[in-house]
Amino acid sequence: MTSTAVTEPAATANRFDWSISHADDTLVVTFGVERAGIELPAPLRIGVELFFQDNGLSGPTIAIDGPVGRQIRLVTGISKADRAIEYLQRCGAVLHVGRTVWPLPPGLAWSAGGGHGHRIPPLVAVAAAVRAVRLYTPDGLE
Repeated sequence: MTSTAVTEPAATANRFDWSISHADDTLVVTFGVERAGIELPAPLRIGVELFFQDNGLSGPTIAIDGPVGRQIRLVTGISKADRAIEYLQRCGAVLHVGRTVWPLPPGLAWSAGGGHGHRIPPLVAVAAAVRAVRLYTPDGLE
């Protein structure tokens, strides 16, 4: 049971205030104060990623391969974003805070990186991107 893993350098993890470790069958992520991971449903995730790239907001993420694939985006500003968190959860998002453990089936690859930006986007920016995607895509009208 070995996972193929490509980890980010410790300096990058320290810069963004999260830590990542893994064993053969688990990935453990600890988010720092005011940090969280937000995981969006696949249809929204693609639109949000394009929105973030267009607006220079692409920051650190964890990608977990698999049939569906998962992407967890590091965000900040979670203590002052109650309404944004509620909205994202209504849209199917999952918020990961503190210490999170994901099981990794055998052979499943994961990676973590700093993205294209040098900052962590605030959680409210993810909510704004989700709203834009839902408003301006034919299948995503609210």
